[in-house]
Amino acid sequence: MARFLTGPNLRKSVAASLILAAAACLILWIARIFYAISFVTPWLAVTTGGEEETLFSIWKFIQYQAVYADPHRIPFAVSNYNWGFYCFYGWVTGACLHVLHLDPIWIATVGRLVTVVLTLLCGAIFYRALRDFVPAGLFARPAARWAWCAIATCSPLVGFWSITVRPDLGALAFECAGLYAILRYVNKPSGRTIAAAVILFYLAWAFKQSQVTMLAGSVLSLLLLKRWRALLLLGGIWWLLAIVTLILGGPIYRESVLFSQGRLPWAVHLGIDNICLALVRNLFLPFGLAASLWMVFRRAHRARFTPVATVLSASLLFSFCFAVVTAFKLGAVTNYYIPAAWIAMLALAVHWEQLYSRWTMAGLAACSFVMVLGIARTHVAYGEYHYADSVHRVEAEKFRSLPAPVFATDPYANLPWVQYSSPHFVVAGTYFFEEAAGTVFEDGGWEGLARSGYFGTVVTNEDDDLPAASLQRYELTSEYKDGQSDLKFYRRMGSANR
Repeated sequence: MARFLTGPNLRKSVAASLILAAAACLILWIARIFYAISFVTPWLAVTTGGEEETLFSIWKFIQYQAVYADPHRIPFAVSNYNWGFYCFYGWVTGACLHVLHLDPIWIATVGRLVTVVLTLLCGAIFYRALRDFVPAGLFARPAARWAWCAIATCSPLVGFWSITVRPDLGALAFECAGLYAILRYVNKPSGRTIAAAVILFYLAWAFKQSQVTMLAGSVLSLLLLKRWRALLLLGGIWWLLAIVTLILGGPIYRESVLFSQGRLPWAVHLGIDNICLALVRNLFLPFGLAASLWMVFRRAHRARFTPVATVLSASLLFSFCFAVVTAFKLGAVTNYYIPAAWIAMLALAVHWEQLYSRWTMAGLAACSFVMVLGIARTHVAYGEYHYADSVHRVEAEKFRSLPAPVFATDPYANLPWVQYSSPHFVVAGTYFFEEAAGTVFEDGGWEGLARSGYFGTVVTNEDDDLPAASLQRYELTSEYKDGQSDLKFYRRMGSANR
């Protein structure tokens, strides 16, 4: 052990461990991309929960339909992310479909490729920050710098969020760019840099309205550094842009982005599971968090603390605390910790020269090796994609001969490229919580529509617990059963096949 902890051997072991961890992260990431994205056949499956909602909203954008609509009216769908996400993905996806003459079934494939590009952009910003703010030490060496950047970009914590049609990585890219601008500003003040930071932080919010932790950390750090002019410009102009956006967006837009998830319950066990999983999926998050807390403690004892360290520590602590609180909400998962992990790894690199010891080096190597072992047991999910794709193709084929309109209890089966008849009931994930809270839906919601015989076809799974009254006007016409599903296709009595 003593021999291992000697200088030359330890430095070589740490460098090798980081390269090994980076290689494992890249292999896992590439494998997931390979199984989730195909240029030959579009997968009819989701990569993350709720992805079908965003796919439907992007389809509406491409079809020049209103993206934000009242979720309490038919077809009870919701767009609960901010405008920038839908506009950007809708514009890029629509352009690709038009230029390449593709069917809307390719929306998910194109959108996932866009997310991959935005993930790489996050990595590029991280690399640039390392190059600019870590001039010496372990992370200034090219091999270690590239390895550290690869881990931050595609660690298991980032996981499926880098290949899904969701706003998280796009918002992260703009947020990281805004934080980088603030780091540049505190080193060399410039009005242009603050203006760039305002725009970048606004765009991050425009992608995902909860992506404001680096902004809040930057405002707090400017307050601590007594940069009053920059503080007023950053906070004041950002709030002005956000308020104007909310006013111009109208009441349905405000309801969608601010209050659409207000009925979701909070669960203690969920929050605990999320924090444990986040810390395990990127072990450098707790390492960097501990390092920042130690540096803050030393600062309290008059140790040297640079402006860059102040910005990173304030942003990390705010981002982590924000994730801890919000990850207790039902529907939250470990993606809430991705911004904190990004900052933690950058902060650890910046603080490294002041933290350097043989024990911290050994800790870094241990985290790397444990990450490699964890990745070896990580779920790739190819089987889930393949299975879901085959089931949805069966449904699409059956829908061709069944009467419309169609309702399936599986939201994905209601997407326009699975069943072609409007309206498409991609029911919001918050629907049942709203219903339990007493919210009134048009015509009694989809259950009321089913009781009245509105639908030509209703599709259920064996796990669905539907009131018997919902299917009184329907007769079982066919069934699809395999080892995992038991789909039942009901046709309205008296209606003819297509």
